[in-house]
Amino acid sequence: MIFHVACLPFPSHQGTQAALAAMLRASTDAGHDTQVLTYAHGAYDLDAPYTVHRIADFPKVRSLRSGPSWGKLLLDGQCILAVRRLARALRPSAIVAHHVEAALAATMAGVGPVYYVAHTSLERELSVYFPEPFAPAMRTLGSLLDRAACGPVAGVAAVAPSLANLVDPNASYLPVPWQPQRRGPERKAARETLALPQDVRICLYAGNLDRYQGWEELMAALLVLKRTEPNARLLVASESDPTPARHEATRLGLARDVDFRRLDSERARALVHSASDVAWIPRRTEGGLPIKMLEAFGRGLPVVATKRATARLPIEGACRIVENENPSELAHATGELWGSDSLSEALRSAGLRYLSTHHSDQAYLAALDTLLGTRATRSQATRPAPHRRAAPELRAR
Repeated sequence: MIFHVACLPFPSHQGTQAALAAMLRASTDAGHDTQVLTYAHGAYDLDAPYTVHRIADFPKVRSLRSGPSWGKLLLDGQCILAVRRLARALRPSAIVAHHVEAALAATMAGVGPVYYVAHTSLERELSVYFPEPFAPAMRTLGSLLDRAACGPVAGVAAVAPSLANLVDPNASYLPVPWQPQRRGPERKAARETLALPQDVRICLYAGNLDRYQGWEELMAALLVLKRTEPNARLLVASESDPTPARHEATRLGLARDVDFRRLDSERARALVHSASDVAWIPRRTEGGLPIKMLEAFGRGLPVVATKRATARLPIEGACRIVENENPSELAHATGELWGSDSLSEALRSAGLRYLSTHHSDQAYLAALDTLLGTRATRSQATRPAPHRRAAPELRAR
């Protein structure tokens, strides 16, 4: 049995939680006994084929947002005790810790072997949650936490090739399994349901509005795109507070050209993808995997992504890739797609092929098997000798 640990609300439609759910599903479908420990709360009720353990619901944190908070620190402290208790009771063959907090909690619990799966780089991401004067200190702190998460574990993997290069020289790449989703209703019906005009071209951003995403770039790109495509609009679908994005749209004179919809269910996700003509995938910080890109592939929507957002995945030909922080190039690439039905269709087909090849359940399970066999290969420099594991069974230290 493999025991997954994730110090976060679960389930949720956000990227890391969606990736975790996909991994748990793939393992369960393959016949493996799969169990997971998470926070007490989530975005919706879950009827899962795997076992979900939860820490006590105290303090009653209800936020689903990414980023640090005092409440999360208290919850993470609970996770240390819960990991120790459950590991001794369940005796799994391995503990797979998702994200930095879970890796630290699992190693502090004094049980093992622990394998760390990185979903982001705190060195790159943590500073965006703080005012600029604090950014250098937060980058330093993030770097220290990244190294601390990798140090005492039996193996390290990351959900994107670019992230693997950042977090540890010996980290492997663990592809997130992602199945194509059935598209929602036809475009006309989807737009009627969402109260969107039928005679416009819609660029979709479906994700959270934290600063590391770089969503501001999309507003600037829309401004450029409307010079040649006056009926272009941006649809922002998110569970985040839309107030900052509304203010930015108003500042640029785009208040009537940017629509906002809640992204709080699978039905909502299907509707916004069916209603849209292209998915825009930006990224301000290097590191994590944009699950929103995999979802767009899986729902048959052509994608335009910035280089940083591709996370160094082998997706050439599956989407249009443009330079970072270049709204004009993003707008130009979108205009070219809209001018060629054959190009759009080619991207749709290539995106689905990419998923079936690189993000299949088999690809994930093979990479997971490789990760769980790497504990003897990690160097003395990257993993101190006292923490090396000689046997696969879990035991308390």
